[in-house]
Amino acid sequence: MNEIPVRQVALIGFGEVGGIFGQDLAAAGVGVAVFDILFNSPQSRASMLAKAKNANVIAYNTMEEAIRGADLVISAVTSSAATGVAKEAAIALRGGQTYLDINSVSPETKREIARILEPSNAIFVEAAVMAPVSPQRLKVPMLLGGAEAESVAARLRSIGMSA
Repeated sequence: MNEIPVRQVALIGFGEVGGIFGQDLAAAGVGVAVFDILFNSPQSRASMLAKAKNANVIAYNTMEEAIRGADLVISAVTSSAATGVAKEAAIALRGGQTYLDINSVSPETKREIARILEPSNAIFVEAAVMAPVSPQRLKVPMLLGGAEAESVAARLRSIGMSA
């Protein structure tokens, strides 16, 4: 199952990290769908959609739409939003998809996210980002944890990430 190449990534959160990852993955030829709550905010919608267009990624108004065709879903949201995002994502996720949580949250929160996602049959892998994303961008080192961490690391490396 994990030998399937990553052709489509969904980024949940399109702030600094999501913007960098989205732009770099799209430049590498990976399809990138993005969702951010700011897409639905009248004050920030235009600037966020412009950011998505400049990064060559496709912006979606709902998380479910962004996740639908993804091989890999990367949660890159604020730590306070990580659990809520996992709850919403669990509804849309399906077996065969990988959910990579790169948020800076406690180990207990990571375990809670794993429990939330378990009924979806998606593969959950947590990541510790080991340095500032900028200037290394997609090559920022990440340590992965989870039962499928080793095979997911190989898939991430195949799209230019350092896992």
